[in-house]
Amino acid sequence: MEKTTGVDLYNKVLSLSMQIPSMKVNREEFLNNVFSEFCTEEELEQIIKENPRAILDIDLIDAVADNVISTSRYKVSIISTLTGIPGNPIAGTGLGIADLAQYYGFCINLCQKLAYLYGYPDFQKDGELNPNSLNIITPMLGVMFGVNAASKVLADMTKKIAIQVAKRIPVITFGHAAWYMLIKQISKWIGIRMSKQLLAKSVSKALPVIGGLVSGGLSYATFGPMAKKLAKDLRLHSKVFKNTQETVEKDKERI
Repeated sequence: MEKTTGVDLYNKVLSLSMQIPSMKVNREEFLNNVFSEFCTEEELEQIIKENPRAILDIDLIDAVADNVISTSRYKVSIISTLTGIPGNPIAGTGLGIADLAQYYGFCINLCQKLAYLYGYPDFQKDGELNPNSLNIITPMLGVMFGVNAASKVLADMTKKIAIQVAKRIPVITFGHAAWYMLIKQISKWIGIRMSKQLLAKSVSKALPVIGGLVSGGLSYATFGPMAKKLAKDLRLHSKVFKNTQETVEKDKERI
């Protein structure tokens, strides 16, 4: 029963998050915006064609990542404060789920931005995030929320994606049943953490103004460390994007 509850809550919140327009990140536009003051037009074109990790110094990428995290942390705290103000306890649970969707929308947005900074290809197809893209984002969310298995899955996933990028495979896919079982397991544990957040948010709804300040304060306190945890993991594994062809050759040697 716990397994079903966790996965169902995760899917419900994710479905609501997907309806938030600002949740999606245009890779080319984002990379242009964050690196325009540091790079020439030619370098920007190369960054977008390949990836920042293959072109830029890692210290610059780290600095930009820190700025992106700080900006996202500020925005999610403001939104959490404003949405935490209503004081109708009867509507508490429903509003709590809506708040979670907003919060996880910010998390999904940040996952895309950090992934693009550290070398990942575009998650969108025809301007949309498809279920396969969300399967890639799920381990990133798992890392943010401290799911033990997520870091190992993210490491394996990053390498597989780098290899597919080198082979110029147009759509990044993972076809093994074991992979989807791991994704489902991570979804379950994120869902369990969501249920705890939902309880806290539902209770705070009964406290006008104070509840909003508590909600915003918690978001600020938790979002930064979680985001930095993901950035640290992505940075660690980003070496496979430094030279994707070399990653392919090393993978062949291990077979």
